[in-house]
Amino acid sequence: MKPYKTIIYSFFVGGMFALIAQALVTMWTTLLTGTPMEFFIGGSTLISMGVIGCVLGGLACYQYVEEWATFGALLPFSGFAMAVGMKGVGPWTTQNATVGKIIKDIVWFVVWFNVVFAAVCIAIGFAFGMAGIEPLFTVEKNTSATVFPLAFFIGGCLAALFQILFVALKGVNKKVKPLHILMTAWMCGAIFAPLGVSGALAAIGGQGFSVMITVGGYNMYNVGFDLAIGHSGAALLHLGSFLLAVAGLAITAIFTWIIYNACFGRKPIHQVHIEKAQAALAGLVDEVPPTDNIEGFDYDVDPEAGEQK
Repeated sequence: MKPYKTIIYSFFVGGMFALIAQALVTMWTTLLTGTPMEFFIGGSTLISMGVIGCVLGGLACYQYVEEWATFGALLPFSGFAMAVGMKGVGPWTTQNATVGKIIKDIVWFVVWFNVVFAAVCIAIGFAFGMAGIEPLFTVEKNTSATVFPLAFFIGGCLAALFQILFVALKGVNKKVKPLHILMTAWMCGAIFAPLGVSGALAAIGGQGFSVMITVGGYNMYNVGFDLAIGHSGAALLHLGSFLLAVAGLAITAIFTWIIYNACFGRKPIHQVHIEKAQAALAGLVDEVPPTDNIEGFDYDVDPEAGEQK
């Protein structure tokens, strides 16, 4: 597939997932506001997106979307949950790995990835907080209906941006993998926080920013900043919400593998996709009527003339 097409697909797919997340956060806001779990509205939305990735990934469907729009599918939390789950599916189907190893590998990846990058981003936020450097600008949170189209637009732009980065780096170094771009995306949430960019995107576009992996870096930056200025209560609240979301990520990733195993056993994903394609083609052939039933055409050939009658 031509690179420019993957960028276009990333924009639309990333935008659609952001739109779905915006609908989910609206639902959770309605359900959890005024309850003890109100602090977990954002986390509930992320876990809901993780469930979407878990189910579609376990059914070997989400991977089709990833092939067409790499970061349109991977940058949202749904894609990250699916990708982590596939880290268990891969060894299960190609290396005959045990159940214990699969669970250990998934949990270990979730822990080291989130703990390492969370620690770095907290340190960045803490440093800026200690220096008393506030974001260069702030934007009032968008509570109008325009948050839906803006979520689509910002989510699509972020997905397209990281797809462009992936295509560019891949052209320079073939060893660049999507995981490297996801790490970069996480860090960008913290790097651009002091400039006010991360906060502005979250305020204007809602889940167009907040359902993307970039929000992890931004949230952890805020934890470090709050700790530095003495707002330990707010910092611990955000950190607790983050840890719950991480636990949800591990659980949905494990369930991605469970669903896949229930449906396909140890059959590799590429074989599953080949069989699905063959089944789809067979279905199309079965629906095509025999040629002698098609009115208006006569495909009988005169053996002597060597041409159609």
